[in-house]
Amino acid sequence: MQAERNIPHREQKLSVKQAEALGYYDFMSYLGVPYYHVGGLTSTRKLAELCRIDSTKKVLMVGCGSGFSACYLAREIGCEVVGIDISKLSIEEAKERAKNQGVSDKAKFIVGDAHALPFEVGAFDAVITEFVSQFLDRETAFKEFARVLRFGAYVGINEMYREKEIPAKAAKEIAQAEKIIGEITGLPFSLLSPEEWKEELERAGLKDVNVRMCKPIRYLQETKYMAEAMGGTWSFIKYLIDTISKMAKYYFLSKKVRYRFKRLEKSKKILFRKKLTSKYVGYVLATGKK
Repeated sequence: MQAERNIPHREQKLSVKQAEALGYYDFMSYLGVPYYHVGGLTSTRKLAELCRIDSTKKVLMVGCGSGFSACYLAREIGCEVVGIDISKLSIEEAKERAKNQGVSDKAKFIVGDAHALPFEVGAFDAVITEFVSQFLDRETAFKEFARVLRFGAYVGINEMYREKEIPAKAAKEIAQAEKIIGEITGLPFSLLSPEEWKEELERAGLKDVNVRMCKPIRYLQETKYMAEAMGGTWSFIKYLIDTISKMAKYYFLSKKVRYRFKRLEKSKKILFRKKLTSKYVGYVLATGKK
């Protein structure tokens, strides 16, 4: 969710200086990283189920990034999906993805701001975010989500959480990880508790708010979903080779890129792998009805 920039398409080769000039999410889009949310496609499937999404529904994905989840839902469920993101590069990638996967008739993408959605009242049957709401002015954005939702339909969010009561030492380290992510993305970032996520959705006027606490995904199952979503095992392997080779190039040639990845790895270790801290962190699948 970064400011729009006039930057090259992913198929163009960037110089080290060009790569260093990109914001974090634009650089990830250039590398071809499909999504950022902790739960992966496993959580995307579950969130769609919780929001009662089927082939008759029209879904808005706010902060859609390069369109991986949106195209996945359009293909697997057959629903109509509109993706919106403030990054022009991400939207270009999303349109290309929809074309390549044969879902351009179902998945549409536009540049826009989550805080001022360019849609009429009641235009959608569900509004979804994945690892996006944490970076937003939620009071404004959640009211916008509710505004464009029809009555009786759902807002669904997949966002990280930290437990409310945490020992001081663990809280200090988690705060360090939050600071690192904010530094890397250039966006305000702090983890809410499940109780706070509930309050945020209710403040937007949503009813029957339900917050489900989840832990990180099982990677074998997620790898299977990823391979299927990319057109099979060989397509998945090709994607891995292409992305890893690009990443390695900039990692070794750029001190700035190397610094970013090392700092990101440090934050991931604190949040997901360190025994002291990881037990207090996970992701929520939260829903609320208009």
